[in-house]
Formats: sequence, C-alpha cells, structure tokens
Amino acid sequence: MATTEFLGVGRKWEHAIVYTTVLVFTAVIMALCPAWGRKALWQNLVPVFLLHVLAVVVIEQSLPPGSEGPHGLPLTAAGMAEGVLIAGVLWKRSMRSNFRPL
Repeated sequence: MATTEFLGVGRKWEHAIVYTTVLVFTAVIMALCPAWGRKALWQNLVPVFLLHVLAVVVIEQSLPPGSEGPHGLPLTAAGMAEGVLIAGVLWKRSMRSNFRPL
C-alpha cells in the first residue's frame, strides 16, 4: 500500500494493484517452483510483469474518474484467469528452452 501512495495511484486502485500484482505473481512463482533453476523462467518473467503493469495502467486510465475501479468477483475472476495464463506462458517458455542453470 505504501508503494501505491508513493507512486500517486488512486486509493480505489490499491486493492486491484495489490491483488492482481502481488498475489497473482506470488502464486505463479510458487506454482512454478520446479522451473526456478531455469534461467528462461526469470528472463521471461520480466517482460510478462512489465506487460501486466502496462495493462493495469491502461485499464486505470480508461475508466472514468468517478469509477471505483475493479473489485469483487470480476477482479477475482480476472486475477485467476491472468494467473493461469501467465503460469502457462512462463512454464511453456521455460521448459522448451535448453536447461541452463542459474
């Protein structure tokens, strides 16, 4: 929450940012524990994370100023779908490359 205040993000977005960023990426990284030793996982995580941040910024900017932001069941469903998509992409990319330990 301190980071969102530092960045000047509206209060309405704190929960969405914390949920979709921290929880989704923590769950994905924990689920991909078998691939932690593969360099490709960490190399692909950076662009996926940046794409996620860009999407959150675009969504925030596209909603009207009075909007309370995403919350509730739609936010949960979007977070789950995004987590599965991110995990699938990272797993596929890290497993198809040759094993190069860190």
